[in-house]
Amino acid sequence: MSWRDSLRTKLMLWFGLLVGVLLLLGFVAAFLIARQLIIAGAQERTRYEAAQTAARLHASMESVRITGASMIGIFDNLALDREATIKTLQALLDADASTVGGLIALEPGVLPDGAPMAYYVGVERRGVADRDLIALGYNVAQQPWYRRTLSADKPWWSEPYFNETAGGHWMTTLNLPLRGRHGARLGMVSLDVPIARWSDLVQPLHRIRGQRPALFAPGGTIALHADPKAALKTTLDGYIAVAGRSDLQDMSAARAQGRRFAFTHVLPTTGETRYSVLEPIADTGWALQVSMSHKPLLAELKRTIVRLALIAVLALLLCALLVRRMAARITTPLSDLTGSASHFADGEFDYPLHQTDRRDEVGVMARAFDNARGSIKRQMVEIQDMSTARQKLESELDIAREIQLAMLPGARVLGTDGWRLQANARLEPAKAVGGDFYSFFERDSHTLWFAIGDVSDKGVPAALFMARTMTVLEIAAGLGGSPEIALKEAAQRLLEGNDTCMFATVLCGLIDARSGEFALASAGHEPPALLGADGSARFIELPSGPPLGVAVAEHYPIWRGRLRSGDALVAYTDGVTEAFDAEQRPFGNERLLASLRGTAEPGTLCGNLVADVHRFAAGAAQSDDITVLSLHWSGGGDDASGMRAALHFLAPQDRARLPDVFASVEAALAEAGVERERIGDVRLIVEEVMCNAIDYGGQSGGHEVSLELGIGRDRVDLLFRDDGRPFDPLAQAPPDLDADVQDRPLGGLGLYLIRSLADEAAYAREGRYNVLRIVLLRPDAGE
Repeated sequence: MSWRDSLRTKLMLWFGLLVGVLLLLGFVAAFLIARQLIIAGAQERTRYEAAQTAARLHASMESVRITGASMIGIFDNLALDREATIKTLQALLDADASTVGGLIALEPGVLPDGAPMAYYVGVERRGVADRDLIALGYNVAQQPWYRRTLSADKPWWSEPYFNETAGGHWMTTLNLPLRGRHGARLGMVSLDVPIARWSDLVQPLHRIRGQRPALFAPGGTIALHADPKAALKTTLDGYIAVAGRSDLQDMSAARAQGRRFAFTHVLPTTGETRYSVLEPIADTGWALQVSMSHKPLLAELKRTIVRLALIAVLALLLCALLVRRMAARITTPLSDLTGSASHFADGEFDYPLHQTDRRDEVGVMARAFDNARGSIKRQMVEIQDMSTARQKLESELDIAREIQLAMLPGARVLGTDGWRLQANARLEPAKAVGGDFYSFFERDSHTLWFAIGDVSDKGVPAALFMARTMTVLEIAAGLGGSPEIALKEAAQRLLEGNDTCMFATVLCGLIDARSGEFALASAGHEPPALLGADGSARFIELPSGPPLGVAVAEHYPIWRGRLRSGDALVAYTDGVTEAFDAEQRPFGNERLLASLRGTAEPGTLCGNLVADVHRFAAGAAQSDDITVLSLHWSGGGDDASGMRAALHFLAPQDRARLPDVFASVEAALAEAGVERERIGDVRLIVEEVMCNAIDYGGQSGGHEVSLELGIGRDRVDLLFRDDGRPFDPLAQAPPDLDADVQDRPLGGLGLYLIRSLADEAAYAREGRYNVLRIVLLRPDAGE
């Protein structure tokens, strides 16, 4: 045995795979937990650092504000002159570590001398000198920042600007309005703070790896930023637009609203994940952003995981080697048994078998092999006997199939020079033998009996019941009579001794080969289809009785019709419509009608339909027997009067639905070009006869009332059938039309109207049917 197929190799690999998966899951879980803890700790630290740095910045800015407010308070309370004002401001600036200079500008008339004042006091030790702006010709009163300060209600910080006169540094200025006791605008005090001062306060944030601060002025100018192209060169909104930093848009909105904002975002340019905190600096308008990158936080964690993974792989390899050594001690006896089993596979059942004396599982297996060896020998003998018996059974089933198929009749052709009737059928059982059948034989030279059926089972039992059903039907049909009588006789015979409760659905009928007229009766079978000479196809709405073998029905309704020249009648079993494809979709009625719209020659029609069923199933197993029977009639066309094939109408049991039948009759007459006058006469006769038959037929629970309508060039034939009590409407006495209405008995007027409108009328009782034939001549019949 190859080492690749060895059990010890598989044990080692499976053990290694299991341990490896567990280790991998452990590493993944540990990594995710550690990652979450590290990120959460870093975020907490970032929020803390942002709050602390914002507090330091606020303290420095507050000291500047206090310096300015002190200057205003001193000036307001002591009414200083020009020199005292300058000295006071110098003293305050020296005491404030954040400022490098300050400006005091006063309106005319504020000082005792009445002159305006605009004097900039610089802190000399910080490299900034004093300047008298009025003496230098600088008009402070016209500057926008001066006018804004005079109208302001509180101090405000300016945007960063580059101040060349103050040592060439970037500055920001706190501007404070100076008001009199009664609110008069006296001037302003402004204090300059280098941006470097804020940078020094923010500097500790750079010491943490991956952490970056940014400082935004009240107007959105970026005062401090890690990107030198952004610091002191653009606003936050401008940076977002130019650098494509859409991840900062929500933060920019929060800064404009002066609210705290913390969020995790991904840089669109690099894909780097960061956690940022925006911390407003009290109500100064300044805001501090502290951003922490995830990448350096997780780098050390990843390195630690990789080192641990390498150690785990080495330990896994060592364990796998130990497992292989242990598995070798277990699998060596199994290898011995495997060698013996290979000889068994070659048919060497007498090959020596070792390990049978062991007391462990290997010994149990060896003894089981030994017992199996003897059992296999015995079973091989039994299999040989069963194979012989099966061959004999298959041979007998083949013979039974041939006998069953031999029972079925071959194609039939009846005809003379004036008419021709062809009959053909095809049967394909789902098993060797089946339960479907068909039959046709000539009662005389022009009458053909035909039948098709489906037994409720398959295989040999169905074949036996099928043979019995065929025999009973043919005997009953040979005795003469209608298809109804044949079905009733067969139902009685099949019910006797039917302990297996099998049954058969049957469609049988008679057809007159001279005229194409036929009669059908159904015992629970599928309705046949009528294929017109014009290629149309439709189902016949045939009433049905119960299947044969279940019960004996009181009667099986007969449906009568006539084939026109070129028409075909097609009967089939449910093996056609219920053939399923691989997706369990049935062949169905629509596909059946579509398949019939082609040739009407019976042999070709049956073959094409069966072939279409097989193509639809596309290799799926045949679930039921398939049987098709077809009759094709061709004659001399219309008779001398141009009479067309009879149209069949069946009255519904619900009297309220009779108008639908009357409308269908009128539509057929109109389509055939019958005169409007005659259509009205036909409507009156049909309504009177059908309503009387339904209302006074004497049948409880409803009964059969039908009409066959024939339309010719010179006449309209009406043939009514009903299974009610015997009644001859033509034999009734006519009403006395001269008598008064109140003295005239009810009824009789409708029958009188029928006799008055009819050109010909005849009544007969045929079996259990009343048959009334009425002929109406068309107006141009005599021309």
